[in-house]
Amino acid sequence: MNQDRTAEIFIFEDTFFFTTKVEIRRVEGDKVILSTTPLLSRFAIIGKKVHIRYSTFALPVKVVGKNEGEIIVTLPSLSPEKPVGDRKSARVKPSHVHPVRLYIKEDGQEVEHEVEDISEGGFSIIVKNPSEVDKYIGRDVEVHIDFPVEAEEVGGTARMVNIQELSEGRIKLGFELFIDDADTVKVRFYVYSRIREILRG
Repeated sequence: MNQDRTAEIFIFEDTFFFTTKVEIRRVEGDKVILSTTPLLSRFAIIGKKVHIRYSTFALPVKVVGKNEGEIIVTLPSLSPEKPVGDRKSARVKPSHVHPVRLYIKEDGQEVEHEVEDISEGGFSIIVKNPSEVDKYIGRDVEVHIDFPVEAEEVGGTARMVNIQELSEGRIKLGFELFIDDADTVKVRFYVYSRIREILRG
């Protein structure tokens, strides 16, 4: 199995849940073709909702077909009224080729930060100096986000909700994002487009 294309499947039954690892074979439109196992073929009933976890996101998908060596699932439909999976589980890393530009207002100036990941509910940034953490503890900050391909931008406030020390002195700060409904839709469309891009590899 290609480790770079390995996804986890979760199926929830009444009295237990089943999980296994599969390979993403290809993506055709909204359909994702996955390898299968004997048990997955048994539990993945056509029409049933299952969950797939890959990269930095987890999504509910529907089984729409299967054969001896593969199962076929469809991505959730995207609509402005409905989140792409769970607000926190559908978290994506921005493209390095087309990065997300995120600015936090600090001392009256907009300062750009590296975006580690982003979802409808929030984002994470990377800082390298422990003293930078103090700027965000216990206070809301103004944020401005520019998305690349869609030429969209959103603005609102954010609040730091977690701190994670990484290797080589890097610190990951997670923020909850507070924006209006119209801007939430813009983030949702970006997240969905990145999910499709990541699945295609």
